[in-house]
Amino acid sequence: MMFVFGSMPVFRRAMVGCVWLALVAAVQIAAIGQQPKEADSDLSVPAATLSSLRIQASESLRAGKLSLATAAADAMITDYGDDVQAIAAAGDIYLRSGKVQKSVRQFDRLVNRQPSQMPYLWQRGIALYFAGKYDEAADQFAKHRRVNPNDVENAAWHFLCIAKDQSPEKAKQMVLPAPGDGREPMNEVLAMLSSGDTQSVRARIDQVHRDSPGSRSAKEATFYGELYLGLYADAWGDLAEAKARMDAACRDTPPHYMGDVARVYAEHLRQSTVLP
Repeated sequence: MMFVFGSMPVFRRAMVGCVWLALVAAVQIAAIGQQPKEADSDLSVPAATLSSLRIQASESLRAGKLSLATAAADAMITDYGDDVQAIAAAGDIYLRSGKVQKSVRQFDRLVNRQPSQMPYLWQRGIALYFAGKYDEAADQFAKHRRVNPNDVENAAWHFLCIAKDQSPEKAKQMVLPAPGDGREPMNEVLAMLSSGDTQSVRARIDQVHRDSPGSRSAKEATFYGELYLGLYADAWGDLAEAKARMDAACRDTPPHYMGDVARVYAEHLRQSTVLP
């Protein structure tokens, strides 16, 4: 997925300005001058900056310490809850940590404050899917196509939501066009949504490994191929196959946003009721 937030990357840190830091310092100096020395230990400690909380959350996610990442997101909302960058960052962190209801709340707050950002928030669509709000999620992905028309992943998630909300057959009729996605094996994934040809996806993954054994591109092809083979199986109600493919995607998950989403998806499938 492309990380877009309006005209700027969605994950660009909102740095706290020097004026704010100077103001905090001035307040602390004044407080020290007005209190006896024995009261110095009672001076309040300034809240962590939004930037430092973002770094804390990122490092925690990389280390798999989801509770610490969630705590950083909680602090963002507590200390910077009116800042749209804090709201967006918290929504992302909650989603990547598996706290989908919290994620949905923050993305909805962001949309309420800045409706123009709605088409860019594909992350909101994923959170809505995991929250079981399939119709709203499908609408989010349809809107995202207006600003990112070449993203096969967006088409795949839209397919999944229509399949869950209506039927897989209906989803096949409503596949979003996504031409020109050069990532492997996205052309085969897009074709699979309409044709059901999973073998072409597998064959393309194998070909990338033959062409570039042990390369990053080969690992990425395996990850994305397994992820969307799992998503497709889930869309058709094949829970066992979906679990197997998602677990395969998570075996060597890259340290990025969709890697975390795959882990959340795998857990989502594990908690699903076994189909009869």
